[in-house]
Amino acid sequence: MKHLVLLTTFMMLVSLAIAQDGLPENPEDGKCYAKCITPDEYETETERVMTKPAFKKLSIVPPVYKTVTETIVVKPASKKYTYVPAKYKTVTETVVIEEGYNKLSVLPSEFRDDEEKVEIKSAVGRWVMGEKDPECESIDPEDCRIMHYRKFDAVYRNVPVKKLVKNETTDAAPINRKTLDVSKEEEVEPARVDEVLIPEVTKEVTRRVLVTDETTTEVEVPAEYTEITRQKLVKAGGVTVWREVPCTISDRGEVLPINWNTGSATLTNSAKRLIDTKLYQVMLNQPNSIVEIGSHTDSRGSATSNQSLSERRAKSVVEYLISKGISKDRLFGIGYGENKLINNCADGVQCSESKHSANRRTEFKVL
Repeated sequence: MKHLVLLTTFMMLVSLAIAQDGLPENPEDGKCYAKCITPDEYETETERVMTKPAFKKLSIVPPVYKTVTETIVVKPASKKYTYVPAKYKTVTETVVIEEGYNKLSVLPSEFRDDEEKVEIKSAVGRWVMGEKDPECESIDPEDCRIMHYRKFDAVYRNVPVKKLVKNETTDAAPINRKTLDVSKEEEVEPARVDEVLIPEVTKEVTRRVLVTDETTTEVEVPAEYTEITRQKLVKAGGVTVWREVPCTISDRGEVLPINWNTGSATLTNSAKRLIDTKLYQVMLNQPNSIVEIGSHTDSRGSATSNQSLSERRAKSVVEYLISKGISKDRLFGIGYGENKLINNCADGVQCSESKHSANRRTEFKVL
């Protein structure tokens, strides 16, 4: 929609330019008109132009040196220390690895057989009831018994026993110690460090010593001139006749084969040379022409970003021509984005790179 508004604005500008040249203010839509213009008259004149002013040129006088030779120490004297290891001899030493000890054995106790008399019943005295006392007058016959006192001896028994002759003792048997012969290194001569003096190293060096520094001499260089021939307007041409003619302007313009870098609207040097050859010379040869510069993209990417990119690319071409001296009133840049594809490579259609590249074009129409 935006490029339609811009195109309408462009057509209004064209109508305004034609009205200012004396044409009817309301030409019929879709019709084309031609005008006959009397040519401008020029005269040729030559002018001497100073292309380079006079100036002073300085020449450098190189410095002057003298050669001297001197001895420098490239390596100072130093000391070198050499380590001499200790000297050893091999000796054998017997090492006790387990001390000897006395191994004890127990000698049992000694006994002898014997008897021991043991009282198994103690001696006692007791009363024994005897016959009846004939002289007893008690009515109780038991009271008339004669009591006899008898003494009974103790009863003994011989019990076999063991009598200790000799208590337990120990006997010590010596166990010899264990030894091991070990070879070891015995120092004969201790380690030492020998000091060696290393002399300094010198070198003969030839040096260039500055005698006179650089100086300059001054030379006057004259100015340079060139003669140019220019065309001076003597009499301006004018409009003589307007007439309706068949329209020959195509919907498509002539393609500027610019290889834009991806996503870029910056003109390369090769693109500028294309514009100089194909468009700039046309506008110089047709000083009253108005040119539409339209830039297009392929369908890849979003429509919004493609529209913006095409507008920036058209603007770059317009600004470059303005920098070359073309009036901005003669130029109209418009971005069409992906709205005017020249093949069927729309969104969702698989196309080759060559078909996509055909849509990425910048065109111009001379109006």
